[in-house]
Amino acid sequence: MEGDAGEITRIERQKSGLPRYNIHIDGTYRFSVHEDVLVRFALSKGMKVDREEIGRILAGEEQNKVRQSALRYLGYRPRTVREVELYLTAKGYERDPIRQVITEMKNQGFLDDRQFAEAWVEERRGRKGYGILALKRELERKGIPPEIAEDVLSRVDEEEERKLARETAEKRYRRLAGEPWPKVERRLGQYLLRRGFEPSLVYGLLHEFRMRHGEEERG
Repeated sequence: MEGDAGEITRIERQKSGLPRYNIHIDGTYRFSVHEDVLVRFALSKGMKVDREEIGRILAGEEQNKVRQSALRYLGYRPRTVREVELYLTAKGYERDPIRQVITEMKNQGFLDDRQFAEAWVEERRGRKGYGILALKRELERKGIPPEIAEDVLSRVDEEEERKLARETAEKRYRRLAGEPWPKVERRLGQYLLRRGFEPSLVYGLLHEFRMRHGEEERG
């Protein structure tokens, strides 16, 4: 960065309307920074800067770009740490600023995998009626650490899980009740397993519905 050291002789806001500023050193434009970086490093006209200081400013500018990108991504809906990491990597940012921004966002509460997992489980059980196994697969795909996923899912009440499975089975059975039992058993069982309910729970429900189906056929 030879020749970059010198005195800031001009700071001008860009005409784009964005909060960005062009920095001139010794009368020559050298780089631009976001307003946050301008304030963070207290950049001002007449300020002396050497190569090391310019390096820190540019590193801060890169980190700010990563932060702004992450905030926009989080603005659509909550994300996991892994999702944000993959998104920023795909955008072409370097590993170190990504790590710094993720650490910062975790400390500030913008990223919280446990909170995400708790909200995800509640929403998916309520809206989709998914069982524990399906939720476990989803949390894994979202990049939630196994220990967090297991802890959150361990809090699901067993009786509530049975109730949800029975309600889900009942809705599906109504659409299949007129079919021969082997067909009902196959389709109902596969459906409940796909919804993420434990096999032992599914088999127990199939036994109940087999008896019910038989009574309905006998009139």
